[in-house]
Amino acid sequence: MSREIKSVQQLQVQNVAPNDFKDRLIKLIPAEIIAAYVTISGLIIGFAKHKPNADQSNLLWIIILVLMILTPVYLMKVLGISKKGQILFSTIGFLIWAFATASPYTNDVLGFSIELITSLILILYTLLIPLFYKG
Repeated sequence: MSREIKSVQQLQVQNVAPNDFKDRLIKLIPAEIIAAYVTISGLIIGFAKHKPNADQSNLLWIIILVLMILTPVYLMKVLGISKKGQILFSTIGFLIWAFATASPYTNDVLGFSIELITSLILILYTLLIPLFYKG
């Protein structure tokens, strides 16, 4: 299965059904990039537990920046995705996943932890974007 979302116009030419909600949901999540971030952040956080003076926050920011830049490159070069909208929404999705799983930002927002807020945003974003983005 190709990871690029197929629009109704594209599929009419090819005489195939357009991607449904479930297919768009899966194709908008940059799973490999998220897995890389979760693994790297876990290593950084685990190492910081053994080195109490280690500043994990700056390193997490650098990793987020590198993976955010890598996401569109990976989607285009490795997965062959050419749709700018899909690349943009997947990159935004990575950022939301990163802050929801291991955020380098530690301040509370409106009295709630950033992980809680971004987790709620993640749920809404993941469920709503495939409803609106059709390819």
